[in-house]
Amino acid sequence: MAGSAPRSGSGRLGLAHGAAATLHALCANTMLQFLFVFTFGNVVGMYLAQNYDIPNVAKKLKEIKKDLDAKKKLPSS
Repeated sequence: MAGSAPRSGSGRLGLAHGAAATLHALCANTMLQFLFVFTFGNVVGMYLAQNYDIPNVAKKLKEIKKDLDAKKKLPSS
């Protein structure tokens, strides 16, 4: 078996190279997963923004403030 004998010095380097390759693949996989989720989230957000009426929070707050002011003035008059 000529190919089964390890070459000199390749024991630890081979292990380190395998660990580095695994780490690189893991980082690449994580980055691709992040890009996919980020892109999908943006697409869903754009779809929701176009197709659903988003309430105007500032307008609602002004209406609530006006109602509260009207209730405050009502008992004093």
